[in-house]
Amino acid sequence: MRLPDPHQQGFALPLALTTSALLLLSSLSLQTLALHARQRSRQSLVTAQTRDAERSVAMAFQQHAVGAHACLLALPSSEWEGSERCPGVNPALLQFGRVVDRDWELMHWQPHGAMAGILQLRWSDGRQSRLDLEPLP
Repeated sequence: MRLPDPHQQGFALPLALTTSALLLLSSLSLQTLALHARQRSRQSLVTAQTRDAERSVAMAFQQHAVGAHACLLALPSSEWEGSERCPGVNPALLQFGRVVDRDWELMHWQPHGAMAGILQLRWSDGRQSRLDLEPLP
């Protein structure tokens, strides 16, 4: 009976362990890539929803700022309360609102010409937005 060569013993177990480790690492890498792709997709969706909500607020803000309320757009929001230039106007229509399932609050309005200006908002989730408004056509 011939004994196996001591240099050839124990070859299969290290090869199996190495192969298993490589397969595990590659599956973890694929899972990580899939999670990153999902996260990017979710972030894109949140960004698109925020932009859509901002556009909706801008449209609502400009729609409420017609008639007697239009005079408010010529003033910074800090001067709206008790303004003698806009007697009898309630600025609350331009200070609060709701878009889909999110509430917004006006932080500041800074006019730049007639019906145009910078609108700064605070959302119910704590986020803030800054919108440049142009006059409606």
